Amino acid sequence: MSENRTEAEREFGSYEEIGMPDHLVPVKIVPRRMDLHSVGCSFHWHEALEFYCVEQGGVLLLCGGRREWIRAGETGFVNWCRPHRGMAFLADTRYHIVQIGPELFSGETLLLPGQEEPCGYLSLLLSFGERAPVLLPTFPDLAASLRELIRLYYEPGPAVRLEEKAAVLHTLAALAKLLIASPGRGESPQGSGDRVSLEHVRSLLLFLSENYADLERVSLPALSRRFGLSTPYLCRIFRRCTGMSIVSHLQELRCTRAAAFILSGTPLREAAERAGFQDYNYFSRVFRQRMGISPLALKKPPETGGSEKARGRGNVVRQR
Repeated sequence: MSENRTEAEREFGSYEEIGMPDHLVPVKIVPRRMDLHSVGCSFHWHEALEFYCVEQGGVLLLCGGRREWIRAGETGFVNWCRPHRGMAFLADTRYHIVQIGPELFSGETLLLPGQEEPCGYLSLLLSFGERAPVLLPTFPDLAASLRELIRLYYEPGPAVRLEEKAAVLHTLAALAKLLIASPGRGESPQGSGDRVSLEHVRSLLLFLSENYADLERVSLPALSRRFGLSTPYLCRIFRRCTGMSIVSHLQELRCTRAAAFILSGTPLREAAERAGFQDYNYFSRVFRQRMGISPLALKKPPETGGSEKARGRGNVVRQR
């Protein structure tokens, strides 16, 4: 990363390498207690899958430009490499964050209905891209697997670790069933032989996260030269793996960075420039499209509660 990064750039919108405990499987579970005045985490992203299991209260989760209230008994989901932030809470909120490392699911394959060849589990996740649900539909198998995983995580003993591994695999299987049945999936995932493309896309995601504001380095011709791939091919595999174009991903990435700067007190125009936008009016328009809220409105406290209508299930929850 650039040595000239500011403190806010280091703190917000950053890639997070999650340290997993010494278990048989790469899983980490963190209990949280929040209230109306709690400050949420900063914008960040990681390769681990993340579940928000809310037992009491509610969490306002911003992920991929969408906001969803995750209430008691509900589950929030953060897909692979999606910028996200828990940004507001209801009174006396209690929840667990469950993170499953990519070294487990990236090597798994599954045979989808109507497919002749098995596809990689990671390919299934990437085929959703930004369309992956943030608030997961009610699915008893997934909820039960997550509850069992949380219970086993805190119990000692080698035999329990095997049970924990089984619970993680059950969780991944339940998630796959839910996603396959979801209408949000884009192109069909590719077979396991497409792992080279996935590695290219992973490297590109990491590069973009570090150089998003450098317009010359992240132009399509520059990216093509850097990765030694033709521009059409690079764009094609990126869209196939993520469900969105490189330009759309860059817009979302810059908007999440700009939002982080704004929330840290940076003036609006300066936040836009530091995120890679040279024209403020264009930035304001793209920001509203991507984040569901204007840059100016983001400075106001978020809504915390309200009716089902205010929650806007299935849609972006906009501040008023």
